[in-house]
Amino acid sequence: MITFFKKLRQSLLHDNKISKYLLYAFGEIILVVIGILIALSINNWNNNQYNEKQVFNYLNNLSEALNKDIISLERNLSFNKTRLKGIFYILEQAGLDTRTFTEMEWLDISENGQANTLWKGPIPDSLNQNFMKLAFSLLGRGFGGVSFNKSVINELYSTGSFSNIENTELKTGISDYYSFMEQRLDGFAIEEHEEWANETTRFLRDKYGIFTLDISDLEDPITILKGKKDVEHQLRYLALEVNYHCIWVLEAKNKALNLVSLIDENAQSE
Repeated sequence: MITFFKKLRQSLLHDNKISKYLLYAFGEIILVVIGILIALSINNWNNNQYNEKQVFNYLNNLSEALNKDIISLERNLSFNKTRLKGIFYILEQAGLDTRTFTEMEWLDISENGQANTLWKGPIPDSLNQNFMKLAFSLLGRGFGGVSFNKSVINELYSTGSFSNIENTELKTGISDYYSFMEQRLDGFAIEEHEEWANETTRFLRDKYGIFTLDISDLEDPITILKGKKDVEHQLRYLALEVNYHCIWVLEAKNKALNLVSLIDENAQSE
């Protein structure tokens, strides 16, 4: 084929057919351009197919990571709900103020869900030694414990695959979820909650001789606290910190559930 075009070009030049040669040359250029465009289109198509497959795999992995996050968030929520119940239990048994702060949303802790592994069955209304020991032991516990799998989202960003996600709602949801986690359930936010928990346990230890992790040596710690307004202040504000955390954990869980649903919808539409 190349030999044919070469002979044709030489023939046109030899016969001094300049106009036809120029027309031929123009046609040859057009053919070359068309060939390049076809090659680029094929290459772009291959790249798009590869990117779509890569994004699909990443989103599948992200869905698995989110489901693990959800399990971890549920466990954390169950733990801190029991902790919150314990604080109000101590306040109530000590005859102190159990009213919640009206200016903010409060978690519904009236039900003791099946996910609760710390205390089975209903929370006692009267003095119960076992639940009282549990309530005191939870006061100074940490707020962390939520295991977030960030490897998939980090890889999505580092490889540039995040920008290849075409679903705008999904992209926004992913960014919002991980931004929320960083702001509310990591770093300074957790440290602030834990500092008040530590302050409360130090306060009870130093002023009232109550070592919250183990009250077995105390005959009746509740009597020690009865009518003590400073104890009421400490415990009510600790309840506020625990409640904030629970609300954020619940919100994170809902965001994760919504993301999993969006990923499923996105996979079905492709």
